[in-house]
Amino acid sequence: MINFDSKREITELKKYIAYNKKGTNPHLDSNIGLFRYIKDADKIKTFLPQGKILDWGCGLGQMSYFLKNRGFEVVSYDIDQGGREFLSRIGQLLIAAKDPVNLPFPAASFDAVLSSGVLEHVSDPVGSLSEISRVIKKNSYLFVFRLPNKYSYIEFISDCLGHGDHPVKYSVREIKQILKSSGYEVLQIGYRGFIPYNLKGFHPLIRRFYHLLDSLLSMIDAVLTFLPIVNVFSTNIDLVARKK
Repeated sequence: MINFDSKREITELKKYIAYNKKGTNPHLDSNIGLFRYIKDADKIKTFLPQGKILDWGCGLGQMSYFLKNRGFEVVSYDIDQGGREFLSRIGQLLIAAKDPVNLPFPAASFDAVLSSGVLEHVSDPVGSLSEISRVIKKNSYLFVFRLPNKYSYIEFISDCLGHGDHPVKYSVREIKQILKSSGYEVLQIGYRGFIPYNLKGFHPLIRRFYHLLDSLLSMIDAVLTFLPIVNVFSTNIDLVARKK
């Protein structure tokens, strides 16, 4: 259930985002989608009560917003400076990348790095994971959320329909091996999102009707995501790792 503070966060976030622009933010045009980001921020808080976090590939900036609300010092970082009005409105400075792999931060600068829907898009994942390891302190955390699952039925359908935008996908086994070889210990890993939380590419009227069922869909999704064998076909892999 969404608590009072989360309701306030969702209401405030919606005021900042231009939903009238069709297709601008399909991952944020429903309460179920927004609440998943809130749950991610809350999860980070359980592992790291306070500290400095790099929002690596911050995108619009919704996770920077949620993490700031939870008392973290957040550094928002992305590949370019365009379309970042939301960050400006919440008083958050964007640091733009000048290199696809190397990070412009001294060693051991952060207590954690967040990758939310980012790792699958980078040109050199092993090199990027090495750079992340360099800029976080010993025993600090790497949070990887929304990593596309290689066996996801939704990813398969999206690719068939020409709506897919994740050419790189991972299995649980593959990402664990990559992280281990990059010097990380995986503390927690699991599947997320069996039922789609947005219908990207569908007509706006269909999406609007679909989101009227958000509460019901959330309950069904929670069950299916934790059913053995069934959950292997979920959309994403979420994990928490720690630098050894």
